[in-house]
Amino acid sequence: MNVSCNLTKKNITLSIVIAVITVFAIAGKIEAQSTPTTTAAPAAETTQNAETQTETPAPAAEAQPEAPSQDSEIGLVKLFVTGGWSMWPLLLSSIVGFGVILERMYFFFTAKLVRKGYNQDLQDAIDASGMQGVDEFLKANEGQRITDVLKNGMEVSQNDPEIFAAGIEREAGEVMTLLEKGLTVLSAVSTIAPLVGFLGTVSGMINAFDAIANADQVNAKVVAGGIKEALITTAAGLIVAIPAMTFYQYLQGRVGFFTSEVEEAANKIYKEYLKLKAGKKA
Repeated sequence: MNVSCNLTKKNITLSIVIAVITVFAIAGKIEAQSTPTTTAAPAAETTQNAETQTETPAPAAEAQPEAPSQDSEIGLVKLFVTGGWSMWPLLLSSIVGFGVILERMYFFFTAKLVRKGYNQDLQDAIDASGMQGVDEFLKANEGQRITDVLKNGMEVSQNDPEIFAAGIEREAGEVMTLLEKGLTVLSAVSTIAPLVGFLGTVSGMINAFDAIANADQVNAKVVAGGIKEALITTAAGLIVAIPAMTFYQYLQGRVGFFTSEVEEAANKIYKEYLKLKAGKKA
């Protein structure tokens, strides 16, 4: 693709150079036909001008490939400035949202929450040895957040299922607070950014209609500035909101998965406590 683009640019450049040379040649012929024959000095000057004119397109052809990069760099700044005042809160919200996304992604990829197949292995340990199997299983799976929640709940349970359930709820609540850190900010960014973009759209349309009201003759150039501002702010608001909403839903799913795993494991142990309590009564 890059090779074809470069060839296309070279072909366009050569076409422009040939067109310029042709135009000057035709102009020189017309001028020579319209003016009477004079001394050789003007003819020499015209030939020198033609030579210089034919030589001048060469530097332009060499400098042409650098022009698009400069235009693109300046274009981003121009788009930001054209968007008006609403681009500044959108820029701030994008920085905040991007920072929260990076921090949360690093946390979830480094924190050991729960491994795959955890509850199935716990059920196998319960079927094999009961509560003793639970203790051995938790010791073998130390370092995971779900294991810490279950162990802390069992420590305060005093072999009572209701106390165990209350302890699990308290311990899981502390972990959930840590997991949901920053998600409120992402939710706010994904909600507020489109609204700010739409507010910039309204501002741009107001400017467009104001230009129409103040113009003697209405044409496309009169309203183009306001409409461009409106479209830029709308696009910027969506560009900020879509990634924020996407990562919010993904991280919320990770939190929900951990919650369901804790509930399932706690229910398995809760049933064993009920069996022990019923056995003591019997």
